[in-house]
Amino acid sequence: MALSNKEPVSLVQGPPITDIFTPFDMALSCLKGQLRNDVSFSVGAILDQTGKDVVTNGGSGKMVTQGAGDMVQSALFQAGVSLLNRRDPRIIESEAKWGIRDPRQIQASDYYVTGSINSLDFIPGGGLDMQIGGVGPNYSQTRIMVGLDLSLTDTRSSKVVANVSLQKQIAAQDYGISAGRFAGHTLLNIQVGKGEREATNFALRQMLNLATFELLSQVIPPATFESCRAEIPAEFGQLSLTRSSVALYKFKESQKQNTVDSSRSLLEESSSHNMSSPDEKNKSTNSPSKDTKPLKNKESEVIKNPEEEPEMSKQDLIKYISMKKYSSSLGKMNEEKDNNQKEEEKTLKLWDVNPGVIENYWSSTQRD
Repeated sequence: MALSNKEPVSLVQGPPITDIFTPFDMALSCLKGQLRNDVSFSVGAILDQTGKDVVTNGGSGKMVTQGAGDMVQSALFQAGVSLLNRRDPRIIESEAKWGIRDPRQIQASDYYVTGSINSLDFIPGGGLDMQIGGVGPNYSQTRIMVGLDLSLTDTRSSKVVANVSLQKQIAAQDYGISAGRFAGHTLLNIQVGKGEREATNFALRQMLNLATFELLSQVIPPATFESCRAEIPAEFGQLSLTRSSVALYKFKESQKQNTVDSSRSLLEESSSHNMSSPDEKNKSTNSPSKDTKPLKNKESEVIKNPEEEPEMSKQDLIKYISMKKYSSSLGKMNEEKDNNQKEEEKTLKLWDVNPGVIENYWSSTQRD
């Protein structure tokens, strides 16, 4: 309260202002320098499709944030990608209409992110209220489940190259103790309690940051994001069945198989060398031995993995945008394909000269 109507009311100073940090920012920052700078990203509409409104004494409004697109844009900037601002094109459009800006000088985006927050469900909770002699504890719990979908789209072909769906349960609980007693003709009633509730919009920011990391992981090799994925704390986020999770699992399995094969070949070579007799060592190398048998082909050379060709063709459909080349553990390309790829990369430099004429070099369609 102010002592006088002519004096301003002193404002209460709460906690200091801090920057926003989520448990997934370290994983996003780990991707800096791993992605190509000549591939541009932008963020489209990420709408609130929950249909849930809240009405309070101060008015009515939406239950979830309406700035999800700006959160995704901040996450992309945190990852260090080449980012174009498409959140508010009114200034660019106005300057183009006024004739003070040439629209052809504006850089075109290669990929853009769209999506929606599409589910907000209230899960029935439970509670406990027990009193003996007017004294007892009370406890209650409620949950809200939020879900969202994000997609990464190729601007040239409008093809969806990455997609992720996430959900999270937001928990809230209240507990306390109450006591009521009569002191003569006077009733004494005491209630003490505490409430804990996750911030809904901060939880959505965490979901959007994790979804952005997943979208980028789906278009780069597993060897590139494997170390960055380890920066995600398991208690804050778990990705088990996403596309990048499956690719990372296959990558680790192939590494284990290659390690086992190499160790097995070394053991076979050492055992064959130790078992050779002195007489065999003194034999002339020009005279062939009658006991010599043709080498048995390895199973890996005879039996082909049925999933090998589809996996490679799928990787050819979506060109990786990382700075690192695809790991050799997934199979080395032959020299002829390498030469063709080098010639194709030389022609891709025409993108910087005239992007309006040349086709999208990220697609699998080959130019004539």
